[in-house]
Amino acid sequence: MLGTRERRREGEGKGEARGRGPERGERTARARPAGRWLWGAGTVLLVLAVHGNWHLASAAWLFPVFLLRYSRLRPARRGLLRVGCALGLAQLVWLTSTGMVFVPSVLAVFAVLAVVQTLPFAADRLVAARSGSVWSTLVYPVVLVCGEYLFTQLADFGDYGVLGFTQHGFLPLVQLASVTGVYGVSFVVAWTASVAHWAWGRGFRWREIRRGALVWAGVLALVLGAGGVRLVCCAPTTDTVRVAGISAGRAAERATERALRTAGQELWRPRNLVRADPRRVRPALAPVADDLVAATDREARAGARIVVWPETQAGVLADGQQRLLGRVSEIARKRQVYVNTAFALYTPRPPYVRNVAALVTPEGKVAWTYDKTHPTPMEPMTPGKGAVPVTGSPYGRLATVICYDADFPGLMRQAADRDTALIMVPANDWAGFESLHAQRAVFRSVEYGYAMVRQSVHGVATAVDHQGRIRGMADYFTADRQTLVSEMPVRPRTDTLYSRTGDLFALLCAGGTLLVVALGVRGRRARAGVPGAGDDRP
Repeated sequence: MLGTRERRREGEGKGEARGRGPERGERTARARPAGRWLWGAGTVLLVLAVHGNWHLASAAWLFPVFLLRYSRLRPARRGLLRVGCALGLAQLVWLTSTGMVFVPSVLAVFAVLAVVQTLPFAADRLVAARSGSVWSTLVYPVVLVCGEYLFTQLADFGDYGVLGFTQHGFLPLVQLASVTGVYGVSFVVAWTASVAHWAWGRGFRWREIRRGALVWAGVLALVLGAGGVRLVCCAPTTDTVRVAGISAGRAAERATERALRTAGQELWRPRNLVRADPRRVRPALAPVADDLVAATDREARAGARIVVWPETQAGVLADGQQRLLGRVSEIARKRQVYVNTAFALYTPRPPYVRNVAALVTPEGKVAWTYDKTHPTPMEPMTPGKGAVPVTGSPYGRLATVICYDADFPGLMRQAADRDTALIMVPANDWAGFESLHAQRAVFRSVEYGYAMVRQSVHGVATAVDHQGRIRGMADYFTADRQTLVSEMPVRPRTDTLYSRTGDLFALLCAGGTLLVVALGVRGRRARAGVPGAGDDRP
């Protein structure tokens, strides 16, 4: 028996030396029956893991285990193609659930994302499978993070597709973002799956996996322990300010919608609206704006010192902007409150609309007028200049961006660089997408150490402190009038290592990916019989 076992191990070792991997015999014997359920289980878990309103955080830890196993047990081309199909299917399900499946540019971008997400599996199959070392478990997470980072930098579509966002509720782990950004969370989740797959390939025999399991457990304990310490020892200050996020009530929205329908045809199109008779358009737009002004006064009288409007719920013609801001200025002076207004500003020149936020100070002055830097693919408007406005206040420095802007870490870093204590984010979401942005906002606050109030009409409005704790929440779809009131700790801002070093961790993973590519090329040359390649013998 002992001799048979030794001969079997010797044969496996020769197989590894020839570049066939330690699991070739197992792959040949069990590929067909194993492939069906491995791919099916991995795909189902993947669909549940994609960051949507219905996602399961635990599924993000599990789906790579099954898909990694599947790709190892199948011939490389066929296995990786089917893994890519699973990733593409998950993206399609996500696009359908969010209503963006009908936007051609979005479809194209997410098709590219599915290809990028396949690359870590390819690296594991073609490089890591050649080694039995525990260090081979780093291949999958390193390439995954590199792909996430490059997609964020090159696609100009925000940081969608990042695995770490699925863990927004796991606060001890989320604190890692203050050091590495959200990419570190992606790494931990992916590495855990890679280690589990590595242990599975060795039958979970403790003697063989002990060293690797202890290394992984030690790192995870360090990460979670440090996160727990940060939550306890860097708790938010008790020096707070009352902030109110307001949205116009449903009755006002319906009144404006009815008036626009009767004022002319397709007035929801900016070009048609600005060309229509202003005497009919102004009364049609008035109900929402009037409701927001009244709500501003109501919340200021109730004790709010900062009021935040939602994105583009209010609309105003260009010649009516000063009148609207004048009405808000009277309230700001009288109640001594900061009001971050936001509205669609209709202009006579193409593209006929601007997406604007304007801060009115307690002195009745307009501190800034900010145009949205990153319009979504569904917004036909000219982008703003990309400069995040910041101003001082008794409650710490205040800043603003608008909705989709918060998905771009580089833009959000501007606020941290100028020591922002509270960033206000007017937003406008939709059914099927109502929770996603609110959950992603958790990471921006942890990464940069500032509090955030994200007032989202047609979505979930959220107030988050610098540790990612939810200080307030209001769901538009569960109330006739969405109002978010929270006591926000805003002074002083908590500095973070990530705000100083930026995407250093992601860049290190990019460097690690180059090393993986070099190892893959070297192994390929060795298998092709190039003299001296991949062979340390004389």
